[in-house]
Amino acid sequence: MTRNARQRKIIELIKERDIETQEELVTLLQQSGFNITQATVSRDIKDLGLVKSQTPSGSYKYSPVESARPNTLGKFGNMFRQAVVAISQAGNLIVVRTVTGTAGTAGAFVDSMSYEHVLGSVAGDDTILIVCDTEENAKTVKLLLEGTLE
Repeated sequence: MTRNARQRKIIELIKERDIETQEELVTLLQQSGFNITQATVSRDIKDLGLVKSQTPSGSYKYSPVESARPNTLGKFGNMFRQAVVAISQAGNLIVVRTVTGTAGTAGAFVDSMSYEHVLGSVAGDDTILIVCDTEENAKTVKLLLEGTLE
């Protein structure tokens, strides 16, 4: 199966259950028909920008970045916070204005968030255009992005 299919399955699995270790993720993927190793899962975790977040019980689990608290977003989140000047919405579109020359990095952060309702994004020199599936979902994504600035 393809890398994209495997990574989609990883996102599905971590949203469905609390997965604490790479070994646990490897086992679940193998049970789902993927012939993979721990090293491949490690690379996928890095590619997907997954983070470890604390559960209510105090243990830790893999989570997509958007599920993490803003202070757990790491260096990538810090770069986004420092780059962003303003975030606006027009219908199903979000426009993120950045410091000149930083839109590419900020756009990569937005892409790493893997927001469910984002259809795509395009980054220029100081602007990112984010296309959402509906106006209502664009409002939600805008609020999530603004939450990372706090």
